Order: sequence, then structure tokens, then C-alpha cells
Amino acid sequence: MDKFLIKKFIAIVVSLVSCFIIVMASAVVVNNIIVASQITAATPHELNGSSANYADVREEEEPQTVALPDLNILLLGIDDEANLPDVIMVITYDGENNAIDIISIPRDTQVVMTQIEMDMLSDAGRWFPNHGVVKMNELHAHAGLALGHHVLSHRIGNILGIEFDHYVILDLDVFRDIVDAVGGIYMDIRPEGMFYNVNNAVGGTIEVALPGGRQLLDGAMAEQFVRFRQYRDGDEGRIRANQEFMREFFIQVLGSEQIMSNAGILVTSFITHVQTDFGLMDALRYLGAADALNPHDIDFYTLPGQPSEFPRPGATANTSWFIVDQTAALGLMNQIREDNVRNNSGMDIQVGDDGGDDDI
Repeated sequence: MDKFLIKKFIAIVVSLVSCFIIVMASAVVVNNIIVASQITAATPHELNGSSANYADVREEEEPQTVALPDLNILLLGIDDEANLPDVIMVITYDGENNAIDIISIPRDTQVVMTQIEMDMLSDAGRWFPNHGVVKMNELHAHAGLALGHHVLSHRIGNILGIEFDHYVILDLDVFRDIVDAVGGIYMDIRPEGMFYNVNNAVGGTIEVALPGGRQLLDGAMAEQFVRFRQYRDGDEGRIRANQEFMREFFIQVLGSEQIMSNAGILVTSFITHVQTDFGLMDALRYLGAADALNPHDIDFYTLPGQPSEFPRPGATANTSWFIVDQTAALGLMNQIREDNVRNNSGMDIQVGDDGGDDDI
């Protein structure tokens, strides 16, 4: 499977599932081990008595009904060969409402490196162009895997006016494993089906062959769905289809018993394909929140700005760029915060920009 051709949407799905399902699944396993060890250590009298039994042990493990701390997480889906992120996302978790807001950061976002960023790369012995004008995903590549998430956290944090609590870096190969592990995803394929066969100079042949109608997509079929590109309205159709798949994924997976029955596969995929500082204790802390998460409380946004084309410094050929609207970016974060506060107060409002273009 060619990771370069597995575009942004796959990384989005993998990122979210890894952060809010796979980590939590591993926490469930560890939690069960902890409970089992407590039962094993108990004396027969304690186990048979009225004041100490299995139910009591489980009851003691029940989480308190207090709001969890909010979280800001930087998510990167990376082709580990090129070290260029196929996805750059910000996930904000609202602990008061147990809701998630997701902001997609376009890969082509123009970055004029600051002196602090240049010093960070120079001190690490990393190369970057002297003019310091690069794309967001190129900034990560120049910084390298060990330093990249630090540099991007600094840059994106300044754009949105936030600080990051954790990062998650994902190998895109995990996509098939996760879809298969949860038993597949049901999707309504357009009546005429999805058929596509093209030879790409970089990635070789891309073949999609999905008949029309509602059907269960396994990992390989789901990969075909998200790689399909021939829509009548071009990129808008692809984005709409990707959003549809994402929503169906969350709705079907978050309530699926397949998660625990395949916990071993999910944990193995997490260990193999994910690099993060979101530790086991963090997972245990947010275990109840993940279990209660409503897929409809996940809202999607795109970093405000406009696409543009102009040459790089010293070059003549045009390059595609995304120019951030800094004022609107800060306004977006304020809107998310205000909407979450209103939600918590019980006001009936509409949150999110579900119809927007989240392409990166």
C-alpha cells in the first residue's frame, strides 16, 4: 500500500480513532488487569463478605462526576519516508461538555519562519532554506521527526492563540487494520458505483472498484472509497464524501462492541504505528469520557484563509500556498470557546461548520 497516495482523510480517521478509541481501548485492558489484581489480592473473607466483593471493587473504580480538564492535541499523519505530514490537525476537547472540535490545518499553509524557529532548527543541526519561507508540512520535514511536532506546536499555537497539551504522530498504514478490527464500516455507495483506474508516476496504479448500493466496507474497500477522485463537482464532491465517511465511522465505531473484542489488535496497531506523549495514565483518566462521547458532538472546522499561487523566493514558477487569515483564526477559537460555554449553560445553539471545506 502506497502511503503517499493515502490522502488527508485517511489520516484524519486514523488520528481520531487512535487518540479517542485505541488509547482508551488499551486503558480498558489495563483497567481490567488492575481490577483483577485487586480481586486476586483480596482474602476469601473479603471476597465473600458484605463489605468487599467484586462489585465493590468495580464501584470504587467508578470515575467522579466532575469535568475533566480541557485538552489541545496536535495530530499529525505522516508518510515516514518523506516526513511530510499528510494531515495536520488540532483537536480541542471540551471537558465540561465532553465535546470535540477539530480544526484542519492546510498542508500548504505559508510559514515565514521566525528567528526562534530558525534557532530551534539550527541548534538541532537541521537544514532549511535561508529565506525561511516554507509550507507548514515542509516545516515539519525540515525540523525532522524528533523536533517537528515541537516546531509545529509553536507555530500553530501562535496562529490559534492556544498551547498544546499533547501530540499524536501516526503512521498511515494503520488505516486498514483499524477498519478491519472494528468489523468494517457500512456506507451508501452512489448508484453508479465508484470505478477508477489510473497509473500514478509516484505511487503506481490506483484502482477503485466499488459497486453501487449500501454495503459493508472492509479496510481495503474503505481505502478505495477515500482514494476515489472522479466526482462531478470535483474536489467539493470528494470532500463531501470524505466527511460522510468520517461521520459514519464515528457513529458506527463509537458504539461498536468490536472495539473491545479486538482490543489486542487495536493496542498492537497503536504501539506499532503511533508516537505520542498521551500516556496510559492520561488514557485512564479520560476513559469514561471516551465511552460517553457522542459522535454528534464532534464538529469540524478549517483554518481560515485563502488559497493562492505565487513563486517561492528566488524562483519563477508558481507554487500553491494557503494564506492564513490571522484575525479570523483567533476569532474561530473564540467562537469555539463561546459556543462551548453556551452549550454548557443549556442554550440551544448550532455549533460547528460542518459544510465547510476541510481539505488539506
